[in-house]
Amino acid sequence: MDVLLTLIPFVLLAGILLLANLEGRDRAFRWITYIALTLLNLLMILLGALGMLVSRAEVPGMSQATMAAYGALLGALGWTGLLAFLPFVRPLRILLARLIDINPDSAVHTTALVYAIYLVGTGLGQQPLLSDPAALEGLGGVGISSSLIWAQALGMILLAFAGIGLLVRRDWRQTLDRLGLKPLTLSHLGVGVAAIVGLFIFQIAVSLAWQALDPQGFAQIEDASSLLLGEFVGLGGALTIGLSAAIGEELVFRGAMLPPFRLLLTSLLFTVVHSQYALSPATLLILAIALVLGVLRYRTSLTVCILVHFGYNFLSVLLPNLGQ
Repeated sequence: MDVLLTLIPFVLLAGILLLANLEGRDRAFRWITYIALTLLNLLMILLGALGMLVSRAEVPGMSQATMAAYGALLGALGWTGLLAFLPFVRPLRILLARLIDINPDSAVHTTALVYAIYLVGTGLGQQPLLSDPAALEGLGGVGISSSLIWAQALGMILLAFAGIGLLVRRDWRQTLDRLGLKPLTLSHLGVGVAAIVGLFIFQIAVSLAWQALDPQGFAQIEDASSLLLGEFVGLGGALTIGLSAAIGEELVFRGAMLPPFRLLLTSLLFTVVHSQYALSPATLLILAIALVLGVLRYRTSLTVCILVHFGYNFLSVLLPNLGQ
């Protein structure tokens, strides 16, 4: 059931993107897309109103910290639904087209802008829950399962392929070219390995400095991460975290989003999504990783980005647990 609940929002969002991609065949699909987005925004506003009640409620077996975090999440969804109407304003889209590579008259790009607001809203809204050990412990200490991790990755894959119009605006070969998925050359393999080693060393340096300067903040984020991803240890956990994030996130951020949304905006959106790190040195680390991956996407291919993302996550999960 949890897997199904995780997939349903992705399927819904991918379906709306499919409608948007069909506007080239019939202009009516543009208006159908806008109607679907309007209904989705209104649903989020309704959830935001519900959040006002949840934050004050008392649920047996659930701590006040957890209820407050859920209330904050629902409240953020409400504001997100309101702000997500902004991309409907054509003059605003024209202004944004001067900054990023979008077509202000494209239903696909309008939908992408709405989804970008969803990413920011849900990312910030989840932060009080995902980065607070007390709130997570109020859920009974239940972390994320591997099935949910893979369900989320599958959902992101659906979004990426639906967004660029697979089998609607592009055939399979055009899709691979648009995403930047190319065979891995020997030189690109060397660049990827060097990037993995460099990013992992950078992570160690940031972690040591953070632990020395702010041990309490470091411990809080470490405790929250353990509660969320505590079961992902050893080779199996490293492979799961490495592959799922590398494939799903890279297809969306560096594959589908990067060319039109450009490097900085895509990197910021990627950073916001990783809300479990709150506003901490880890946030700057994630932003640095996103920028490096974006540059690699421009200079090499998405295949290299997937390799580097996998290698970095794999080492980050596996090495701290060696010898335990």
